[in-house]
Amino acid sequence: MFTFLQNIFQPKISNAAQAWQQAGNEAGSAYWLYAAPVHLVLQCDSFSLAEPVPLPLENDEIEALTSALNKHFTADGLMFFWHENMWFLSMQHNPQIQTIAPQAAMNKDIAAYLPTGEDVTAWAKFTNEVQMLLFEHPINLAREAKRLPAINSIWCYGGGQLENHAN
Repeated sequence: MFTFLQNIFQPKISNAAQAWQQAGNEAGSAYWLYAAPVHLVLQCDSFSLAEPVPLPLENDEIEALTSALNKHFTADGLMFFWHENMWFLSMQHNPQIQTIAPQAAMNKDIAAYLPTGEDVTAWAKFTNEVQMLLFEHPINLAREAKRLPAINSIWCYGGGQLENHAN
């Protein structure tokens, strides 16, 4: 079943800016990433990425988490949007990282699949902030009470800008 869900949620376009634009939204000059809600599992000395990716969410979960993320990060020029079972992350500037699609990291130690690049330290700080915000959120408490996996991180990948706006 998870493979079926994975195929449903697999983006058909690798560049998130192009996917956002093709879905009928204005991508403008922003840098866009897919931002999949995920569940990381603590192993003995590492984290693994659990299936499915992205986690299926209910509408109330989507609205509450998108609102919380935007409230926290808008001042930093970051905005989360939900479209067709996927969050998109809009940024004012290219974060200068290289990412890997989550399908490559599923059920594996994620260390080798985390973003790399010039601004990886700033990106790690951002990811940590997201994880802290999600950890405390009432939606995750409710999910855990229902024995559903907590949304404890996001997996960003597929970054890009529209060609006429690229740096």
